[in-house]
Amino acid sequence: MAGESTSESARPTSARTLLTSTKLQGLQPKSQTPVVLRFECTVGHALKVLSAQKILSAPVVACSESDTPDDCTDVIGFIDIRDVLVSFLSDLDMVKCIKGQSMLHCMHALEEAGKAFATKKLQDLHELGGDGTFLLDTGMSKVSVMELVHNGFLYPHETKAVHDGEHSRTVVHRVGLFNKTGHITNIISQSDVVRWLQQHQASLGALKGMTAQQLGWADKQIKCLPAKTPAIECLAQMHQSGLSAIAITDGTDSNQLIGNFSVSDLRSIESEHFGSLALPVGEFLALEHGLEYWGVADHAQVKASPAAVFASKRRQARDPGPGDMVGQSLVTCTPQDTFSTIIDRIVEHHLHRMYVVNDRGQAVGVVTLTDLLRRVTEEARKA
Repeated sequence: MAGESTSESARPTSARTLLTSTKLQGLQPKSQTPVVLRFECTVGHALKVLSAQKILSAPVVACSESDTPDDCTDVIGFIDIRDVLVSFLSDLDMVKCIKGQSMLHCMHALEEAGKAFATKKLQDLHELGGDGTFLLDTGMSKVSVMELVHNGFLYPHETKAVHDGEHSRTVVHRVGLFNKTGHITNIISQSDVVRWLQQHQASLGALKGMTAQQLGWADKQIKCLPAKTPAIECLAQMHQSGLSAIAITDGTDSNQLIGNFSVSDLRSIESEHFGSLALPVGEFLALEHGLEYWGVADHAQVKASPAAVFASKRRQARDPGPGDMVGQSLVTCTPQDTFSTIIDRIVEHHLHRMYVVNDRGQAVGVVTLTDLLRRVTEEARKA
């Protein structure tokens, strides 16, 4: 995925030189045969494919039923889990399903809604194709990393994103490469570029030593919700706020970070699982990671029950840390951690974001892949 190592004499001496002199082929993207979905397939089928492949998104192509995969070259855009769930929310009567209803009622309502939604075709979704752009693969030897990041990820001119008939997203996370016949040949993601930058950070100069505080990442206003919030409500608020993740707190006055609810946590969801979105998000995350969660149970009798005691002992047997209560191993940083430390951790742990946490365990900021790329390109333009 990353570029080959370079000698000291050949190594670029600045962020600008690094990003403008390296062409996309220098990223050495992993050779892959991308999973492609038909525009005419059902939501249920698309979710099963994404879940089986453990991926968040796939390109969508338009073709007739008689066409073979080789005939399908009319690229519509990308679809990702977020597109599917946002469209589900658009079809859902939240007041009828959630507001003032018992959790069992909500589960049943979401299950029934999921069955009907699964029969819809991708071409009928409210939102489709927003999180990706496309590039002719001959550009691998012509387009620089700077151009990819600036024009492809951060400020795409055309994403083919459809949201009620209008183009929507302003930042995307992947670029699909297609050949002269129109077939998708590879995909380059923000993660690929950040991984490459991490291996070439010697060219980033003073940026490497700047702290999260200095970079403005330790005083961001981040969206937080208590663990007792229904997962479906968290999803709705993520969409309303234009976010891909929400910090989950313990719901007490201390407001400690205990988890992260993101699109990535939904990569294996299928339509028959939609009922689980009625669960408190803390419990949803715990079940996703194979753990019992009792953090939302306030009643003394529940906390004293044998099951709660058993779950508590299991937690105590593990080393405590951020995310432990919901089965996540949250990797965080402090306001004093440097750019170099942050990018190292993000790459090592295959993260899309990292929360900045103070000494009281509270999330005071967040660093995303987009933040890293934007800061590096800003540095390159200054050089």
